[in-house]
Amino acid sequence: MSEEIVNEKNQLPRYFVFLGYAYLFIYYVRPQDNIPGLDTVPWVGALFLVFTLLSVLHFKREVFSTPLALIFWLAILFALTGIGAVSTVSYKMAFKWMTQVFPQCVGLYIIFRERHRFGKLFDFWCFIYFCVALLTFKNAPDGPGDFSLDANDVALTLCIGLPFAVYGYLDLTKSAKRRFFNLIAAGTVIAAIIVTGSRGGFVGLLAVILTMWWLSENRAKIASYSIIFSIICGGLILAWLPEKYVGEVTSISDKEDSTRIERLRTWEIGWLMFKDKPVVGAGAGNFKNTSHLYQEQTSWWTGNNKSLSGRAAHSLYFQVIPELGLVGISIYAYIMFWMPLKLLALRKRLSKESGEEFQLRKACNILIAGMAGYTTAGAFISVAYYPHITIWLFMYAIVMHLGRDIVVKPNALKMS
Repeated sequence: MSEEIVNEKNQLPRYFVFLGYAYLFIYYVRPQDNIPGLDTVPWVGALFLVFTLLSVLHFKREVFSTPLALIFWLAILFALTGIGAVSTVSYKMAFKWMTQVFPQCVGLYIIFRERHRFGKLFDFWCFIYFCVALLTFKNAPDGPGDFSLDANDVALTLCIGLPFAVYGYLDLTKSAKRRFFNLIAAGTVIAAIIVTGSRGGFVGLLAVILTMWWLSENRAKIASYSIIFSIICGGLILAWLPEKYVGEVTSISDKEDSTRIERLRTWEIGWLMFKDKPVVGAGAGNFKNTSHLYQEQTSWWTGNNKSLSGRAAHSLYFQVIPELGLVGISIYAYIMFWMPLKLLALRKRLSKESGEEFQLRKACNILIAGMAGYTTAGAFISVAYYPHITIWLFMYAIVMHLGRDIVVKPNALKMS
């Protein structure tokens, strides 16, 4: 019992569990930003504060032996990068991650790591992303709000959410009604990504679809059907797609596109920033506050160019590389690339038949495909500190915890 975060003999209070569900729904769907009158009183802040305090009360130091500890160490890193930075934003981020993000993710872990709740959580995620997609239609091309307000941001969010709907539909253990809802949700999410007109979202969508195909057991069969379907219906699909969206997607290869040019220029600034401070970077969140110090050193600067001071890095990678240096690069690379490989290794040891192992295998697929969407669509957006990475970590921590109970412990018993 020394490895347990919470005493299993003590049932969690229902209000704590309810707040966990409410926290995720409000955080992603943002009803307070989309229903008139709901933002007249600061009830969301009060709810989040209560959830944070309850999470702290259930906290035990053994949490540092889980992957969630990376959130804590990232907060420490943010504070360290603030030393000598041009702005105090790094310290503000460190304080937020230490006092809010970290305990909130611990609370979610405590609530949903129980097997019966973890299974329900995937259905709840599907519902959340379905609502996000509907609000994207309402606010097109933007999303519900906060970290999913911008068209590119909500497209990335929906890319991460698509696997929940697809694998929910493919789960034959579910009722026909639930599978039908998952199918509708998947179609709605894809349509909402198209509505955003985001080129990065299109790349992320392709990455998610290809990852789910690669994880499937019948790759050749699916590829054959896809080719036949494309030949027969490809023209109809292109005709159905909005002309503006097709134009946006095809403009990816346009070397004269102003957005493309600005991205490449900010990335060069980021590279110069990294070379100047390679260990811990220029400070978390400080790219836009520091870019003006490096733009005159770039290959494109003539003295008559538009200043890019105050602009974002326009890339997950060129946000982490210059702001957090080699230390931050190592942590993010571990999360984004090594952890999915660990999920692949766990997935191979799990049964393909129905039961707990099948459900856990499905969870591995969802997290791997979701990370594929994040790492590809994120290449064009500054999303390093968005909740996607921390929420993914809390889900990953649960999968590894349950995987240890289902796979490792039974094997140990057999050996004994």
